[in-house]
Amino acid sequence: MDRVFADFESIQAKYDHLIRSKGFASLAALCNKHQYIFVIGNGGLHYVASHMATDMTRLIPSKLVLSFDSFGFITSTANDNGFDSIFDNWLKLSYSNLPSALLIGMSCSGRSKNIISAFDYVSKLGWDSFLISGRNPFDDTISHLFLDCHHYHTVEALCLMLFYQLIHDCGSVCPSLNN
Repeated sequence: MDRVFADFESIQAKYDHLIRSKGFASLAALCNKHQYIFVIGNGGLHYVASHMATDMTRLIPSKLVLSFDSFGFITSTANDNGFDSIFDNWLKLSYSNLPSALLIGMSCSGRSKNIISAFDYVSKLGWDSFLISGRNPFDDTISHLFLDCHHYHTVEALCLMLFYQLIHDCGSVCPSLNN
């Protein structure tokens, strides 16, 4: 039976195009530049951020890649200060003393207020930031990679693929299952 329910929007062609783009080259250069990298996202992209922070830290010895994995902190911060400031509050309370870092935000819409707020915060610290968005972001002054997707699941799967490419572009390799 040939039934396909999930449309991944020609994901391999999108991936091939994206990894050869100037935007991806810029992201790879930023990843190579920084020892500290923070990855944020909402919903399914939150889990992509967590997964990739783990694998990038594990596979690239010169990098410390972190995501926002404390649900207690997320919910208490959202309750006290609003959801739009959860990421910048996390960075402010924990990591604002770093002289240099990279913040990578992922947003299906390109308009997530809490991601944009975190970008505003880290720009005041002098950090670099980069947005990976499924749709065109509202602010073209933000360095970004536009995925041009119509489905959340395509954005999530494509982000995973791109992060694994970043591991290789940072000079590391993903281990084989045969090792």
